[in-house]
Amino acid sequence: MDFLDELNGFFRRIQLDVEGRRREDRALNSFSVLSAPKPSKNILVVDKVYFYAKNNAIEHHTVRYELVHRQPETAVFRRGQPFTFIIRFADGKSFSPGKDILRLHFNLGPNPSIIKHTQGILNVQGDEEEFTKESDQWDIRVVGKTADTITMQVQIPVDAPIGIWKLEVYTGEAGDAAERLRLYNCPNDIYVLFNPWCEDDTVYMEGEQDGRSKASNLLDEYVLADVGKIWMGAYGSARGREWVFGQYDDATLPVCMYLLEACKIPHFERANPVVVSRALTKMVNQADGDNGILHGRWDGKYEDGTAPSAWTGSVKIIEDYLMTNMPVKYGQCWVFAGVLTTVCRALGLPARPVSNLVSAHDTNGTFTIDRFFDEKGNAMDIDPFNPGGETDSIWNFHVWVEAWMARPDLPKGYGGWQAIDATPQERSAGFYQCGPASVEAVRKGQVGLVHDVAFVLASVNADCISWRADKNSEIGFVQASCDRYKIGKQILTKKPFVFDTVGQSDTEDITNTYKSSEGSNEERISLLTAVGSSVRAKRFFRYPERSGEDVVFDLIELERIAIGESFSVVVTLQNRSKQARTIHATLSATTNFYNGVKAHLVRHASATYILQPMAREELRLPVSSKDYISKLVEYGIMKLHASATVKETNQTWFEEDDFQVIMPTVDIKVDGAKKVGQPLEVTFTFVNGLKMKLTQCKMVFEGPGLTRSDFREYPDLAPGETLTISTKLIPKFAGEHSLIACFDSKEFTEITGSVKVVISK
Repeated sequence: MDFLDELNGFFRRIQLDVEGRRREDRALNSFSVLSAPKPSKNILVVDKVYFYAKNNAIEHHTVRYELVHRQPETAVFRRGQPFTFIIRFADGKSFSPGKDILRLHFNLGPNPSIIKHTQGILNVQGDEEEFTKESDQWDIRVVGKTADTITMQVQIPVDAPIGIWKLEVYTGEAGDAAERLRLYNCPNDIYVLFNPWCEDDTVYMEGEQDGRSKASNLLDEYVLADVGKIWMGAYGSARGREWVFGQYDDATLPVCMYLLEACKIPHFERANPVVVSRALTKMVNQADGDNGILHGRWDGKYEDGTAPSAWTGSVKIIEDYLMTNMPVKYGQCWVFAGVLTTVCRALGLPARPVSNLVSAHDTNGTFTIDRFFDEKGNAMDIDPFNPGGETDSIWNFHVWVEAWMARPDLPKGYGGWQAIDATPQERSAGFYQCGPASVEAVRKGQVGLVHDVAFVLASVNADCISWRADKNSEIGFVQASCDRYKIGKQILTKKPFVFDTVGQSDTEDITNTYKSSEGSNEERISLLTAVGSSVRAKRFFRYPERSGEDVVFDLIELERIAIGESFSVVVTLQNRSKQARTIHATLSATTNFYNGVKAHLVRHASATYILQPMAREELRLPVSSKDYISKLVEYGIMKLHASATVKETNQTWFEEDDFQVIMPTVDIKVDGAKKVGQPLEVTFTFVNGLKMKLTQCKMVFEGPGLTRSDFREYPDLAPGETLTISTKLIPKFAGEHSLIACFDSKEFTEITGSVKVVISK
């Protein structure tokens, strides 16, 4: 059997497991002993192994995993700490030290090896009262015996590879050769995860916060929290979009393990979070044709799948992927980040989504975002310096994930948060994968440190340069302008322990972890340190910005408008010379996809002006709601463009500004006893104030502990009409829950709402 057959077999097994649980018809008793010849009366016969999955899960911080509560019991443990289990023997026999052989083999993968740390062999003597081995070794102690059982604790090595381990139990009589031992194959899966609570684990989070343990508190947010936010939108109007991570769903862990198999990481390397996190960035997307989880798409054409803005969380994506064994359509950066966060947290790797507002995509490694104009000032749609012609781009926002880990492969001081990105933008080492890039290395410009530090640094701190064709220049172009402040305006994530369903009080600005203050000596030194490591980048930074230009232009920025409002494109011009200037100016407004690609032209105007000496004027292009409302695309992003040339001096100026049209929200009301097992009456309300008919309407809602992802369809919604959908939900467990809703239609998406619900026992 080749690797592909084994992989497909593994996938089919977990698929059948989940299908069976969904139908609730899986047999409860799956502890049958493998058929074997009847053993000698003197050899112990293992009847059953009890892992006490629920009891151990409390100590291992895994009690919320649904697999723990299913039948047959599935153990979910964290490495670096012990678990308790019982072996019961048949025929009322008991284990006799010195007389009986009892040997345990914990195995990972098809070819387990002690040398490769994918096998642990423990010989039970019966008198082991304490652990005696180091934390990086398998160890065992006996904590109790009865007439037909033995209770033991096993220490999982702190550097054990994560994955699905299996237990083999060998029994025999003292002096028996290995081939005469009786084998019991325990049918239960043992999931072993990273352990950020363990000080010796490379994913441990340390420190103190407000007099409390920072590790335990922050892990409540970055490992245990199954609902969070992802910041989306243009700078000045970005807001946190609610997202259900759902790492405890019974499909999530099996799919995580499949991803590790599919990317062919050797089992022994799965102990290393650097290797694992990098592999996950490759497998959450399918751009390499390796059957990853998500198809990416950014052109608004989602008829054969689900629009990215219509997802409310990761669980439905993961379950669709599992049930079809095909990549799910469709994802965008924030969806890739949401799923990647889910996978990391499920495996015990602390993780959080991070949003970079005004994010650069540097295609040629120059740490610049370059715009090119011909000698007449007309914008060029290619990069003449890039052999492939690909152009740099600026995304309104881009979302990746930070994962927490030590970096023993790097110099001291570069551990902690690491940027990992599953969005397929550029290949790294031949594949669409990115990271882990040390955030501290990004801040210091240490682009020589693996992995992909240079790409992340350009995303947050590239210079934006405008080039104008000039035959007298040795490279054919001169630098017309340089904006050092445009990229990486804000880098945002969710503030720990806060979840604001109404406002944005849960926003945490972490820009200073990626770069020093814009324009400071430290920021420039960091960027120039990176530039100094690249021959190509040094050539771009060699050419100085032109100076002495005497007309000052300024595009007045907008942050946001409510849908239906009008606005204007406004440019101010100031002539600082004592001569009149002839200026040709162009103003336009477009709707854009958030990755910077133009969707529709809304309005455009150009004209030539005579600007008198020392004069100041204002150019204005009005835009009404009728001009743009039918041309909006997902997330309501619009872009203002302004360019000008000065005839007398050949001065060229170009500027653009992004802003967001703000959509209405979904209102959610919850009534009822708000107790476990008792129905809640939930009402979702959306008022169509968009002055146009909405078609193919759908309300999607989701809330861990309340409901899996569900939806209700509604054909059309007339202008001014109110859509009201009511449903009943049964809470499964006590505590604070989040219920998230998303209204989707053919004409508009990204209309959301959320509410907190506190459930008592």
